[in-house]
Amino acid sequence: MKRVSRLLAVMVSLALTGALLTLGASSAAAAPAESRVTPQGHGSCTATAPGSRLQRQGAAWTCLKVEGPAPTPVAARVADRSPADLCTDPSGNRVVSTRHAYCTRGSVRYALLNDKGQEIGHALVAVVTPADLKASSGAQWREDVTILVAEMTSNVPAVTLALSSTCSGQCIAGTPAWGGAPVVLGAGEAVEGVLTYSSSVANGAVSFIQPTYHVRGEILGADPVTVHGSWYGPEVRCDAEIRTGPGCIVMGHLANVTLSRSLYRGAAVAYEWAQKNLTANNFGTADKPLMRLVDPLDPQNKKRRARTCDRGPYAFVRGATGVPNDSCDEYPFAGTYQGGKDGAQCVDITPRAIGGVWDVTGVTVDRGSPPNAPCVRAHVDNDDNKAAGGELGRAVQSDRILNGEWYQVIIVP
Repeated sequence: MKRVSRLLAVMVSLALTGALLTLGASSAAAAPAESRVTPQGHGSCTATAPGSRLQRQGAAWTCLKVEGPAPTPVAARVADRSPADLCTDPSGNRVVSTRHAYCTRGSVRYALLNDKGQEIGHALVAVVTPADLKASSGAQWREDVTILVAEMTSNVPAVTLALSSTCSGQCIAGTPAWGGAPVVLGAGEAVEGVLTYSSSVANGAVSFIQPTYHVRGEILGADPVTVHGSWYGPEVRCDAEIRTGPGCIVMGHLANVTLSRSLYRGAAVAYEWAQKNLTANNFGTADKPLMRLVDPLDPQNKKRRARTCDRGPYAFVRGATGVPNDSCDEYPFAGTYQGGKDGAQCVDITPRAIGGVWDVTGVTVDRGSPPNAPCVRAHVDNDDNKAAGGELGRAVQSDRILNGEWYQVIIVP
């Protein structure tokens, strides 16, 4: 009898052990996604809540990832909605920026993953931030943000996105878009917002600034996911060196001075002739730009201009070629590092209109021999000379050409 009792006890013990092992195995099978390894390569991921609709549909994880610029067709769609027209080039292939404007593009991918880490649904949101630096006065500007759901599978009900930015250098970023609150986006939907920046760059100083964009969001019906990635905008230079007051430009673009032959006549033709004929010193071209020079001891460049026009054995003779109201128009300009040359080294020319048309074909060479000369002295009507100089001054202001900065001289009809 005792032996039977012991046998029963052993059987009960074995049965209890088996039940516990079965229970343990069942618990392990139902372990939440947090206990498994977070999927890699999908950005920031959060396990779906137990019993949620997304989990019942097979989604073990919801992930967000900041990616590069959206594909070209998406960029074109966003550009159509954007208040700026510089978001793509004429072929729609790339982000475009100029010296005075830029358009930064980023994208955020929302993904649903199963318990094997395989994507079973997604949404792609494009973020476009165009800015026109000339649209605001002073060292401040705004970005007219557009966000667009470019792709969304049917098992993603909707997504949210909150956008903010920071900026390096002497810069303060304004409030996040939409006041910091996330916006809700369904398939194909777009929302517009604003980001702002300002720089308190001191008088006579320069600051280099770069915006950085930050997003956070979630797939509705899932736990929020914070995106730790970000993307960068272009480098912007703000300065308070130009006398019109502080302002900003986009780095990476050569400044230019554009002069029309029809407006500045002999002056514009003289500069164009120098670029085309002084092959060793064709300054002002894209390959050999001019460098602005500000001499505090000669702010009006009178001494440098006199060295080219009026000093030495070959002083410029005004009226010698029959140009009324004649003046000496020097190129390269006296206010550049390439200008201020000894006039004896220059080629003297006279631009004339042929049939009322101003062109380099109407230029005669009066003294000197290109192409190795470093400068030109042109017989130009003094009113045209002064008008061209005024346009140069305006271009220095509008393009914010600083002392020591390169610029191109472009001649147009």
